[in-house]
Amino acid sequence: MKLKFSITLIIILLSNLAYAEITEDMERRAEEAGIIIMRDHDVKRTYYCNDQFARETHMNMQVAYRYSQVGDVEKAAQLELIAANRGLESAQVSVGKRYVHGNGLEQNIVEAYKFFKLSEDETSKNLYIKVIMEHMTQEQIDEAEKLVKNFKASYK
Repeated sequence: MKLKFSITLIIILLSNLAYAEITEDMERRAEEAGIIIMRDHDVKRTYYCNDQFARETHMNMQVAYRYSQVGDVEKAAQLELIAANRGLESAQVSVGKRYVHGNGLEQNIVEAYKFFKLSEDETSKNLYIKVIMEHMTQEQIDEAEKLVKNFKASYK
């Protein structure tokens, strides 16, 4: 009985682990950017590929926050956009908001939708996307969904 329980527990634990295969495209894009992949990661979350890249991505957000505090929203937005394009969820939410309001980035509701959807953030899914969809055409929604589907996070 104990053995059966132990085996069942191990199977459950292993099935909950998320592994993402490193594809040839991911390796090529990382090499082109000068990044060494050290860990498996999702193609939409490249900042997970190694510790240095993850630290740099989070640091971009900290520096962006400082730029926002002193009123340089354009510089803050550019740093957040780098982190968002690497797949950092909090950056994607922030960039989505910037696209909605045109705060440091040119107003673009399609890009806002894309980043909110990519973030997989509950508030983004349950509130932000629903609110902006009221102001979008079906063509814009379709375009945004296509951008989400084809998104590959950057290694730059």
